[in-house]
Amino acid sequence: MQFLTSPLLETLPHLYHGFGTRSNESLSGIIFPQQVHGNRVVVLDAPVADTWHEPADALITMVPGLPIGVKTADCLPILMAERYGRGVAAVHAGWKGMALRILPKAIEHFRKHLGIEAGDITLAVGPGIGQCCLEVDAPVRDFFAGQGLLDLWESCIRAGRPDHWWLDLKIMAQKQAIDAGVRIDRVDILPYCTKCEEEYFYSYRREGLAAGRQANYIVFKDAEAKS
Repeated sequence: MQFLTSPLLETLPHLYHGFGTRSNESLSGIIFPQQVHGNRVVVLDAPVADTWHEPADALITMVPGLPIGVKTADCLPILMAERYGRGVAAVHAGWKGMALRILPKAIEHFRKHLGIEAGDITLAVGPGIGQCCLEVDAPVRDFFAGQGLLDLWESCIRAGRPDHWWLDLKIMAQKQAIDAGVRIDRVDILPYCTKCEEEYFYSYRREGLAAGRQANYIVFKDAEAKS
């Protein structure tokens, strides 16, 4: 298994994208942020060197040919594109980023900078830890409650042992995207669980600090390439 792709994103002819596996090496030239499990969104409105590495958990660009991405090992990689090829975005979202609304914030920035409606966005959620393996505890629940997201939390969990729950980040991402205005038929969720599928993916929950990272990227072609 090499890079995986989203069937929905593949319907947009102006894009290149890929969700990484443990069998591929990171492509050269991709711009990755310094991911901090926060909710900072950075817009790259001009080319930058591949040494650029500012703290952020979402990147947006309207620069043709500038590949952006995020690295993951259980957190969700989320890639977004505007349907006419005017911009792309890459988001890194674990449970904390979800609670801090990184995805709705990225969608709002994307929409405003491109002057589009959220319905013009196609969004794909790549391989991440599934509800089958993401056990969380009371402090995680309390963090969501503190952010005013207890209803969202309760719609994305199933009960486990006392004061523990199994959290579905992928459904949470879908719900947040739809609440932000993305059409449900423009949200693609890849089914893979990074912790279950050891042969194909790195997993922080399985491997700890020794875990590698999947490199996930998106780029839209320049005008010459699109013609």
